[in-house]
Amino acid sequence: MKPLPIALAVICFVIGALYLAGVLQLGVSHSELGKHHLGHASLFAALGVLALVWGRFSSAPTTRRP
Repeated sequence: MKPLPIALAVICFVIGALYLAGVLQLGVSHSELGKHHLGHASLFAALGVLALVWGRFSSAPTTRRP
């Protein structure tokens, strides 16, 4: 696997975990500060999985056709 997709996946998973824990509160109104943001966490988890899929498919060996 290539290092860029792995790094992006790790960053997305960390950001998702921070949203889930309620530590990260970017772009949230003041009335919602106490709530956990499951939507943001699931979005970043999905982006992390997509980055891993991208890394897996980009490292596939190329096949030559005669």
